[in-house]
Amino acid sequence: MFGLQLISPFNKLADAGLMPDRAEPRKRRLQQESLPAWYQAIKSLGPKQRDLLILLAMTGLRRNEGWSIQRKQVDFVNCVLHIPDTKTAQPHSLPLTPLVFELLIRNCEGMGNDQLLFEGVSAEHLSDMAERAGAPKFMLHDLRKMLATTGEQLGFSDAVLRRILNHKAKKSDTLHRHYVQLSVNDIHNPLVTIQDRLMELMHNEKKDH
Repeated sequence: MFGLQLISPFNKLADAGLMPDRAEPRKRRLQQESLPAWYQAIKSLGPKQRDLLILLAMTGLRRNEGWSIQRKQVDFVNCVLHIPDTKTAQPHSLPLTPLVFELLIRNCEGMGNDQLLFEGVSAEHLSDMAERAGAPKFMLHDLRKMLATTGEQLGFSDAVLRRILNHKAKKSDTLHRHYVQLSVNDIHNPLVTIQDRLMELMHNEKKDH
């Protein structure tokens, strides 16, 4: 504005080729063929630790989004899980599929509205605990990537997967940023299908899809 030009030293560094490369995303350690061993290992953990890992695997929630769930965020009447604080700064919501409903209702029993469902669980050490129990090496974010990969293999659209994972479309993608809006109900059946497939993989069951 007003002819003001701000000079950034980063422009000169970029012109000289001295800017560092962007960090590459970490490769997923946990593979589909390792899911049976992973599942067997986490079943031996404490119930809270086990349920949090399954919840992350079946919803694609980020670590802190799953660990910090309070009783008041779980709506069993309308079958919706509300996540108010997210990485994208946009509130998120997911349907309570039968699998997630069963998992959450046992963890909500006797809880006050402001209590954490997974209080006492160290989210930072979950993967280490599972590996000590015999699970293959993995990072919690691998579970989110596994859900996305499985959804892609099953043929669900980018819009559906973005809605499940609470990913924003690129700024240039006007269609998906401003026009396509999917509700909780829109992603219920896709999420059930993805969860069913993940459970098949964990139980080493082969079915046609």
